[in-house]
Amino acid sequence: MRSKRWSLWIKSEEVSKVEHSAAIIGCGGIASAHANSFRALGIPIVACADINRKAAESFASKYDVQSLYTDHRELLKNERVDLVSICTWAQSHADITIDCAEAGVKGIMCEKPMCRSLGEADAMIYACRRNEVKLAIGHVRRFEPSYVEARELIRGGMIGEPLYAAFHTSGGLLNNGTHLIDATRFLLDDPRAIWVIGGVERKTDRYERGARTEDLCAAVICFEGNVRGIVEVDTPNRPGISEIILCGTEGVLQVAWGKGVKVMRTGETGWDERKPTGENPFIAQIRHLVKWVEGEIEEHISSGEQARFTMEIMMGIYESVRTKRLVKMPLKIKLNPLDEMVEEGDMPVLKPGRYDIRLKT
Repeated sequence: MRSKRWSLWIKSEEVSKVEHSAAIIGCGGIASAHANSFRALGIPIVACADINRKAAESFASKYDVQSLYTDHRELLKNERVDLVSICTWAQSHADITIDCAEAGVKGIMCEKPMCRSLGEADAMIYACRRNEVKLAIGHVRRFEPSYVEARELIRGGMIGEPLYAAFHTSGGLLNNGTHLIDATRFLLDDPRAIWVIGGVERKTDRYERGARTEDLCAAVICFEGNVRGIVEVDTPNRPGISEIILCGTEGVLQVAWGKGVKVMRTGETGWDERKPTGENPFIAQIRHLVKWVEGEIEEHISSGEQARFTMEIMMGIYESVRTKRLVKMPLKIKLNPLDEMVEEGDMPVLKPGRYDIRLKT
């Protein structure tokens, strides 16, 4: 029987018996996924906020939201909502989460990455604990059917004991690397990291939605049980895998968002391919938050505490570069080591000209 804590497989017809209301802070592209999820669950969106008034007006018109704001604090002061989705850029996540927690909301779904430093993550978790607010982070692969199936196969011994997990992605460590580091932890039953060692290159003044990022990075993570994670972000010559590949004592497994799972066991030829289906993962993560708020589960499978472990790994990779050594967990530095290196002149820009990979700047 599945534990109450990890109850992911909820029938689509199940609907909350408690009336909820929601607000969305940050009306950019990803906000639509959150809005559609609230709609699918029959939860009204009563207010939205964005520092760009035109974005807020467009969103409010599209989703029939009655109240709109350009300051999330005014929204929290004037509206009575119990669920909030934070869909802003990462550098504002901590402040907005803390404001929401202190305003008395019941549940927060904050987009990934959780924030920009381990100190910010701790402040978010502390504020939510102090105010008895449920905090979840949008590492949505934890609800994507291919990943849920892959985790069950690994748990069932399909590839024996896991030895290595590897992935390659692009768009920056905190932007997209957070998804696949967190997904790797999910597939392995959420082990903690024991140590990390990493390398980072930043020759250009590269940003991602206003946040400083590296040109490329690579790292090795040692998880509990001595399973290794191999991280590549923006490195050249992408390997021939869709997202994540895991090697075990008795086989190999590949998994990717929306593309299913492929397994090849030792001694067999050819891939066993599976294309599982299930609830939209964005709806599932909001549904899971509602059930957590209502006390039907003990913890959201993508809780702030779980996301902190992923943040710690990413900050550990940067800290390994800053200190030029292998970094053991728990991580002590609370600031962002990449920012520290750049601001202290230890990682000088060799090709001047600030640019943003997601904005027209």
